[in-house]
Amino acid sequence: MVSSYEHHKEHRHEQYRRILLAMAGEERTNEEHVSGYHVRQRVKNALTHTGNSVLWHKIKACSRSSRCQSLWCGHCRNSAANAVETQIRKRLIDEEAIFGGTSLDRTSSEFNDHMNANHRHVSGYVGVFSLDQASVLAGLQFDRKRWKKLKERQTDRAFWIAGNYEMELVNYRFLVSSLNTESKKKQKQIAQLLSYSRDMGWINKGDNVGVLLHWHAVTNATEEALEDVLGDAYWVDGERLYKTSAPGVYVQSLHSNKSFDVNIGKMASYALKSATRYKHTFIGSDCGDELMLQSELSGLINLYHQIQKRNWRALLFTHTIGSREMTVLSNKEADSSD
Repeated sequence: MVSSYEHHKEHRHEQYRRILLAMAGEERTNEEHVSGYHVRQRVKNALTHTGNSVLWHKIKACSRSSRCQSLWCGHCRNSAANAVETQIRKRLIDEEAIFGGTSLDRTSSEFNDHMNANHRHVSGYVGVFSLDQASVLAGLQFDRKRWKKLKERQTDRAFWIAGNYEMELVNYRFLVSSLNTESKKKQKQIAQLLSYSRDMGWINKGDNVGVLLHWHAVTNATEEALEDVLGDAYWVDGERLYKTSAPGVYVQSLHSNKSFDVNIGKMASYALKSATRYKHTFIGSDCGDELMLQSELSGLINLYHQIQKRNWRALLFTHTIGSREMTVLSNKEADSSD
């Protein structure tokens, strides 16, 4: 017999499925798969001119029966965001149950004020890597081992964190020449990460172009709990990354003027981009002025194709810290250490 708790979980999953389908919108035509005409042309030119025509045709021919799963495909990028959101929402089921179970009013101020106040957006930076599969895989393995050690620490804190990795291409020469005042923070942070990454052997000395491997996540931890558990695990060369919070990562509150569902939806898609230009700041709307070279753009698209695995499971992660009484949800679609 199915327990009332399991029935409640199935009902909540069905609610989430409907929310995600509504957000994804209707099926798009092949010409709309790669968002934006100019982006589509850059992707086509980059892949075909660098010997990756097969990957371009896979993106171009993306259909219901054969998905390309590229983030440079509009439909598949939406699907990836839905996968991230589903993973986060699995962590929220028990917390939301206290607001009425199956009769939960998601528009109520009581629900949204509480959930927004008790969850945070966290971003962590791993390093800067050469634009090749082996280097970035080494970084992913390094970060997963770091979280495995963090979960083994003795602590009275108990929280979960769930999110996904992003690989952003950075051109340090362009970055340091930017006069945008918002670029100063990124210049200092990338300088720290480059020095550290060269010492770690992740990127060759003298390379100006590299992959900034980092992650974005949602957590129910307080900043104090993160500081207590993370300690200096995300510090670089004995100091925290410039302008980050005490644990060496970004810790930000969710927008109190938006509904919790909108905030979670935004967070799920935050790290999923179809970039063809360099960004000079950490502001999401800043696309930069410098186009990536065809070899660089092709390399980034192919890097995701090589690393992400089916349903983007190699980019997803979910971790439980502390109390063993907390529900630890299996995540077969994520290459995490849970």
